[in-house]
Amino acid sequence: MNIRDGNIFEAMRLVLPEHRALMAQIQRERSKRKRPALTEERLEEMQYELSEAIRERRVVRVTVFTPERDVVLVGHVSVCGRELRVRTVNGVRVVDVRDVIGVEAVNNESR
Repeated sequence: MNIRDGNIFEAMRLVLPEHRALMAQIQRERSKRKRPALTEERLEEMQYELSEAIRERRVVRVTVFTPERDVVLVGHVSVCGRELRVRTVNGVRVVDVRDVIGVEAVNNESR
């Protein structure tokens, strides 16, 4: 019997239903995406881009981390406490500032 990845149930021939559910839960936990660690320099760059976009009322592309996938929002931004409000063509989206992993200015020609 070969036990891989610390999964003791994988080596057994007979798996009880409750163990099968536990195996599926363990697999889901392992497959979740991890939040990327941003450097201090990157955080400062994003803060600068946000402040410039707010001051000059520019459109920005905001990348937001979610456990499933990254979400990209394009629009005008404003900050209220720890929330970032992005006004897109589909309405206003409120995002926690800690979930923002990227901010970049959008050229008017590309919109």
